This record gives sequence, structure tokens and C-alpha cells, in this order.
Amino acid sequence: MPNLSKLDETIGQLEKEAEMLKHNNHVLAKVSELSTVIEKGVYELSLGNKNFEETKKDVQNSIKSLNDSLGNLHRENEKHIDTIVSSNKKYLRELEELIASKLTRFSSDIEVTIRQERSQLQESLLNSLLTHFNKLEDSHNKKISLLRNLLIASLIISVGALILVYLK
Repeated sequence: MPNLSKLDETIGQLEKEAEMLKHNNHVLAKVSELSTVIEKGVYELSLGNKNFEETKKDVQNSIKSLNDSLGNLHRENEKHIDTIVSSNKKYLRELEELIASKLTRFSSDIEVTIRQERSQLQESLLNSLLTHFNKLEDSHNKKISLLRNLLIASLIISVGALILVYLK
């Protein structure tokens, strides 16, 4: 019976090992299942990375294109600004020339007007002076005439008085 007890023992061990093998098969099935899931995840991840790389390249190309467009717009804006600045400078020069021309013309017109006013004022003063001199001359002539008449009258009276004085 010693063989039987060994056999029982061996069967017990075999059952334990069978149990362990079952458990290991179950674990192996889980590992296989997880391995399949991991492989699927790795595949999807590689697809995602590939799509990400393509999207990344598209975004980089779009950014480069936008930067180029921005540079072109910047250059175009600088050209437009330069055109506007030169146009404004030209306009300012024309405006300055126009203002200078108008000021010169107005200055000339003012000078002519001042000369005309001065001439009119001189003529007016001359006419006024002549009128006053004529009135003064008339007044003096009347006074001289009166004085002459008084002188003649006093001479006649003096001569008459002298004659009377000699006749008496």
C-alpha cells in the first residue's frame, strides 16, 4: 500500500497541478485576450499617430502658407503706405504751392488796394486842402478887400481932414 499512498499523493499533486494549469490556462487566455486588445490598441495608436503626423504636416503647411500670406500682406501694406505717404507729400507740396500762390496774389491785391486807397486818400486830402485854401483865400481876399476899402476910406478921410486943416 505504500504505492497507493504515493499514488494518491501523486494524484493529489497532479490534481493541484491540473488546477494550476487550468488557472494558468485561464490566465493565459486573459493574457491572450489582453494581448489582442493591446495589439488592437497599438494598431489604433499607430493609425492615430499616422493621422496625427498627417494633420501635423497639414497644420504646419497651413501655418507656413499663412505666414507667407501674412508676409505678402505686410509687403503690400508697406507698398500702399509708401504710395499714400508719397501721395500725401505730393498733395502737401501742391497745397503749399497753391497757398503760397494765393498768398502772393492776395498780397499783391492788398498792395494794389492800399496804393489805390492811398491815391484816393491823397486826392481827397488834396481836394480838401484846395477847397480849404480856396475858402481861406476867398476869406482873406474879402478881408484884404475890406482892409483896402478901410485904408482907402481912411486915406480919403485923412486927405479930407488935411485939406480941411489947410483950408481953415
